[in-house]
Amino acid sequence: MKYIHANEIYVTEYIDKEKGLIRDNMHYMLIAKNEKGVNELNKLTSLSNNRNDGHYYFNPRLSLDEVMSTSDNIIMTTACLASPVWRALQKNNAAMLNKLLEFLTRNKHRVFLEIQYHLHPEQIKFNQWLYDFSKSTGIPLIAGTDTHSLNEDHAAARKIMMKAKGATYGDEDSFDLTFKSYEELVDKFEEQSAIPRHAYLEAIHNTNEMADMVEEFTLDSSPKYPKLYEDSEKVFKEKINEGIIARGTNKLPSEHKKRYYERVREEFDTYKKLGTIDYMLLQKNIIDYCYTKEIYPGYGRGSVNGSLIAYLLKITEMDSIKHKLNFSGF
Repeated sequence: MKYIHANEIYVTEYIDKEKGLIRDNMHYMLIAKNEKGVNELNKLTSLSNNRNDGHYYFNPRLSLDEVMSTSDNIIMTTACLASPVWRALQKNNAAMLNKLLEFLTRNKHRVFLEIQYHLHPEQIKFNQWLYDFSKSTGIPLIAGTDTHSLNEDHAAARKIMMKAKGATYGDEDSFDLTFKSYEELVDKFEEQSAIPRHAYLEAIHNTNEMADMVEEFTLDSSPKYPKLYEDSEKVFKEKINEGIIARGTNKLPSEHKKRYYERVREEFDTYKKLGTIDYMLLQKNIIDYCYTKEIYPGYGRGSVNGSLIAYLLKITEMDSIKHKLNFSGF
């Protein structure tokens, strides 16, 4: 198994607030080739979510120029029918198309032309265009599936969910968005009959070629929480003791009190061992801020309710001992 760090991003032709923002929502697939690529892709993802400069407009997005300014540490595929290439062809946007084709040709060492097996007439035309372009430039094809569901049961559930959300896509019945085995994938491309057999077999094989291009690297998974206090451990203990008094835990009958204190010690040792004391102090700081601004943070949700210390710090209002919740789940 190899970890592959990737993001199918939304792309817009340009980002210019003065000229006016457009919601064209084109797609491109960016894959980190190495650790530097991971950092580059993370920065691009953060940039796409900027709500002040026009990047975020209904969805997080990057401009076409930003995509084409990526380094060789990023591998790309041209994505589905929402690809900028297909959109440019559809709209007879010669300027955008020429810009894209020049970029793809110049970066053939790190780009793939993505074909898909769907029976929609536009997908068939796009596959044929990509095949011809691949032959003329030497840019490799790669097979994509646009998987949205694992199997038919999941696909049926997804349809219900999409209807509940009021989200509809034209001609979606022409697209099979379920996961495919190798044999099923070959059969689907054969049924589509858009390009020669040798071409789609090579495109399927190129998924392995692309994966082999990704270098082995180890992600830095160490905690990176802001340090709010010089002596976090001391402050954490103080906050816990304040919580014991505020919650009345110190006034419980001795046998009950013993259970609470033992649990506090267990949790404290765990937080210290995992290096997450600063995280808990940050959470308390956020919740305290909410209360001062009359923002109701909620009674508590998720596995954090299993932490007695979270209850003592008023991060949650759920007493995990009273409600018999498991701390290890958090």
